[in-house]
Amino acid sequence: MFVEVGIPLAAAMFLKVNALVIAITIVGFFAHEATALWDVSYASTAREVTPLEQHVDSFLEMIPLMAIVTVVSIHWGQFLALFGAGSEAAEFDIERKSPPLPSLYVFSFMTAVLLFELLPYLEEFIRGLRTNRGQLVPAQARSRKGDATI
Repeated sequence: MFVEVGIPLAAAMFLKVNALVIAITIVGFFAHEATALWDVSYASTAREVTPLEQHVDSFLEMIPLMAIVTVVSIHWGQFLALFGAGSEAAEFDIERKSPPLPSLYVFSFMTAVLLFELLPYLEEFIRGLRTNRGQLVPAQARSRKGDATI
């Protein structure tokens, strides 16, 4: 899910936003949603998924959607052009953003991603491996495979 959001985010940060970047963002959002659905389905086979956890997850799912809404509202012409509507021609070329975002902004943002996204994910992944004795799929999930309900 990190990659499904990261690729569109990096494209919007470093590339000129056009129909291609908007399309990448939309595809990333739907991939993120599909993975979130699979994740809850899988997690519910291994442990109890509480209403609070589901509520927090649904909030987190809206963050990429709000990013798309923001990008589309700023680049409405290219969004319409992506679907063959509007007065602009859809642009699908890959161009660097001009002018680029300030280096301090990019550094600060990437530092925040590292500290608040990547490192906690790695810590949780390592903790999960330790708990499951190095197995990626916990024994409880293997034994209840196919019992998933949403």
